[in-house]
Amino acid sequence: MKRLLRQLLILTSLAGSLLMAAGVKVQVSSTRIAPGQSLRVKLIAEGNDALFPDIQKVGPYPVENQRRVNKIESRFANGKLVTQSQKILSFEIYPRKSVTIPPLTVVVDGKKYTTRPVKVEVVKGAGVGGAGGFAIRMKVDKSSLYQGEPLILTVDAVEPLQSGIAQMQYTPPAFKGFFVKPLGGERQIHQGETTIHRLQYLLTPQKAGTLRIDPASLRVGIRDLNAPGDPFGIFGSPLKWVALRSNPLTVSVKPLPIQADLVGHFEVKAKVDKTRVKANEPVNYTLEILGEGSLEDLNDPRFDIPGVTVYSDDAVVKSTVKNGKLYSSWRKKYVFISDRDFTIPALKLTEFDYADGKKRILKTQPFSIHVSGGKAAGAVPPAPKGMKAQPSQPAAAATAPKFRAKSTAENLLEDPAYYARKAYEAKAARLPWYLAGAFLAGMGVMFLILQLWKRRPRGSKRGVLGGGRHYGTEEALKILYPHINDDPAAEAMVRQLYRKQAGEEVEIDRKELDRLAARYDREFSASK
Repeated sequence: MKRLLRQLLILTSLAGSLLMAAGVKVQVSSTRIAPGQSLRVKLIAEGNDALFPDIQKVGPYPVENQRRVNKIESRFANGKLVTQSQKILSFEIYPRKSVTIPPLTVVVDGKKYTTRPVKVEVVKGAGVGGAGGFAIRMKVDKSSLYQGEPLILTVDAVEPLQSGIAQMQYTPPAFKGFFVKPLGGERQIHQGETTIHRLQYLLTPQKAGTLRIDPASLRVGIRDLNAPGDPFGIFGSPLKWVALRSNPLTVSVKPLPIQADLVGHFEVKAKVDKTRVKANEPVNYTLEILGEGSLEDLNDPRFDIPGVTVYSDDAVVKSTVKNGKLYSSWRKKYVFISDRDFTIPALKLTEFDYADGKKRILKTQPFSIHVSGGKAAGAVPPAPKGMKAQPSQPAAAATAPKFRAKSTAENLLEDPAYYARKAYEAKAARLPWYLAGAFLAGMGVMFLILQLWKRRPRGSKRGVLGGGRHYGTEEALKILYPHINDDPAAEAMVRQLYRKQAGEEVEIDRKELDRLAARYDREFSASK
């Protein structure tokens, strides 16, 4: 009798499995989304074995974050034990125009099943696809230019005024093939019923050809007022996260028709503080270059004068945008020391003016220095404060940005996909510990934070893409990021903060972080 019941149980289980292996279905996160919003697609096969198609693109949009999951569930239904086995293929795309998920064929337990097509409409408007009217977009001031000609990239994150926003996480574009420098910090512009958070970057193409600027990304945490909150009222409404991505851009870069030191329209100035000195008395020489164009990757001019010791400081480069054009200034100081007469030679620079396509030669005047006292005894005086000896060999051509990692795998600030992958892996690894410890330790901490938040000063709106006066990870990143090219300490700290944000185990020197953030906080706030 027991044997018969066991056989019936097995047969019932098999029958239930076969019953549930009825086919394949496709699910999408929404059939109406905003431009650039993440569309999550699931291909669900019910059966013990499934062979999914190789999906690389949906229309023109590449497939990202592809995952496979197996699920097995047993339950009693109508007095019978039913075993359900599911094989799930999930992925994401970021469409900017309406797209159709085509029919997909899946082989389940040796039998072919084809899904129905699913049309997804991409429309602009508040509340579309849960995006709540948020958007992110990019534009450039020109799409065709010469190698070395400056390009201004503008990134706008659009926030509705009544958005219920809790958090915004911004990932900058990947600048491959460009020298890049942020132009100031975040600016906030009010347009109608929205606030635009604007960031601008100075890009200088380093090679000819068609160069692509990959999209910027934005994750928006919106308070879900319809979801049940926590019973204690401490944590508030839960967040609903929406992932958005801007449009990619391509620019056509033409090679320079001539070899040139400068690309743009500039003037060169040079001056000395004296032309008559005593033996081994320093002569201060200042070189300035001013005009329209970029000077960020200019090689430092060198002076090789027999019998003369040359010191110099680091060049000071400044860039401003006026009426849609980039203007730059480059200033460098030199010190010449000798015990005999010498001449500081004229400096010649070749310029290519991209506005009219003409070549010019820019030249400084020479300076004859008379040294009295003949050959003086004693060693050459040490380098003046802030100066360093000129290298004995010409410096290597600056063909790459100062801010560059050693390999693609380490090039974290230029790889948004790296952060998405690391964030997911970190969340999956920490989830059990988080659930166990967050409820016990977090309630008290969040209660204190909530009380402090209620007492915060009113009247000023905090930047979303920029930072505030609190030197947490997000705030410090936005304060320090504009200085990565001119401050090695800021560059190193930004790298550490991005790794920590991505979920890596990184020890941050809090004192150093606060010191650096405080140093640039006033400048960052003034730029707004």
